[in-house]
Amino acid sequence: MMRDCWSVYFRILFFTLALPSASFGNDSLKEYSKVELKAVDQLIGTAYYPEAYDKIWSLMSSADEAKNTKIKYQAYKRLTLLYSIFYDSLNAMNSVDSMFYYAEISGIFNDPLGKQKTYYTAGHTYRMNRNYQKAKDYLKVSRYLLDSLQRPFEERFYVLSEEAHLHTLTGNFEQSEQILQDISKQFSGQHSYAAILYSMWGDLYTGKGEINKALDYYYKSLKTIEDHKRRLGLRVELLKKVSQLNSQLGNYKKAYQEMTASKELGDRLFGSQSARNKKLFEIKDSYRKSIEENKEYRKEQELKVLKIQQEKLNQRLIYLVSLLCITVLSATFIISLLKVKHQSKQQLLKERSKAEIDIKKKELTVTSLQLIEKDKLLQEIKQGLEDVKQQKSDASVERINKTINLNTAKTWEEFEARFIQVNSAFYDTLNAIHDNLTRNDLKLCALIKLNFSSKEIGQLLGISTDSVNKGRYRLRKKLGLHRDDNLFTYISSL
Repeated sequence: MMRDCWSVYFRILFFTLALPSASFGNDSLKEYSKVELKAVDQLIGTAYYPEAYDKIWSLMSSADEAKNTKIKYQAYKRLTLLYSIFYDSLNAMNSVDSMFYYAEISGIFNDPLGKQKTYYTAGHTYRMNRNYQKAKDYLKVSRYLLDSLQRPFEERFYVLSEEAHLHTLTGNFEQSEQILQDISKQFSGQHSYAAILYSMWGDLYTGKGEINKALDYYYKSLKTIEDHKRRLGLRVELLKKVSQLNSQLGNYKKAYQEMTASKELGDRLFGSQSARNKKLFEIKDSYRKSIEENKEYRKEQELKVLKIQQEKLNQRLIYLVSLLCITVLSATFIISLLKVKHQSKQQLLKERSKAEIDIKKKELTVTSLQLIEKDKLLQEIKQGLEDVKQQKSDASVERINKTINLNTAKTWEEFEARFIQVNSAFYDTLNAIHDNLTRNDLKLCALIKLNFSSKEIGQLLGISTDSVNKGRYRLRKKLGLHRDDNLFTYISSL
């Protein structure tokens, strides 16, 4: 029951905070994030960790609504430090991974300086969580990028001091001292980073066993913290360290006072309030998870809506494709029918034309036979008239004879006209292939195409059968035919 109440509370809190953030414009959100991130850094420096944590996740919510990955990157950079301060290594490492992810997709890595800062943060985080080898690897990349960019000392000393501190922690005191000396030559004691640098000197001399020098630097660091009112969390560690060193020197009273001050400050920041701090972190983590659950729920709902829309779209697509297929099939069927109808019509026209040609050929053949009979009759009449003429000269008989000859010529012209009508392209094809043929040769070819015998051809042309055979022989030579070639077959193919 209590869990359900908390769930409802977090959902209400989420919508209460998320709705105003949605109203941010992108430019307004950028300006707002700059102010908030500066405030977060200030809160961390003065040890107001829960408040800093709260602001970070508020920014996260706004960045999610605006889909601003650069702000998410900046937020995770701060989270790595917060989780490290409270020794939450798992979340610190997860925040490092998230920082790298958002650095890549937001284009931070396109800027070599942005990439360098990301690697420096990762190295610093791994050092705080005592993973010195990974810290060394990340700092090495960070320093390489700075060297390649030839950045000024003001940007380089952060990485150099981290490298020096790593050398101290891993027992490489000479290398650490060399780097710290190089930094100190160009470093101002008024710098906000002075407290950390003095602390590093103190750690170096502690490691080397030079207690008095270590105390001098620790006290310088404490003085700087007091002057700047920042890095209060570091003050707790420094008081503990000077207390231990004074105890080794026999300054027990001072050591006791410093240990008491460290405990009181530690209780105020981490001790008596640490339970409250951790509880706040747990509550805010639950709130954050609730936000993420709400987002996941909303995403699921959106995905369901998209799925329904996709299904509707697929159904419409299937319907349209089916309709298109039916249309194409119908069109194909109609075109096939029209094609068949057209082919049938063409076939019918061909058959009709062929039938008409066959009829005309038959008519031509009949006409030709009639002409043969007519010419035969006329020849007999002409012969009879010749006999009459020999017996008795008569001018009227002569006129009859001339008329018969004239009619014979006209009859042949009528035959030739009918032949050309039936075989329109025959003479053209023949002349195109054989341009050496005479008019008599063309007449002979026409009669051979009609399959007349030599005797019938002689009767039509008014010549003897021998003359026809001689004409056929000469024609074969002109056509270039061999002895085995059939004259009728060749002429019929034209």
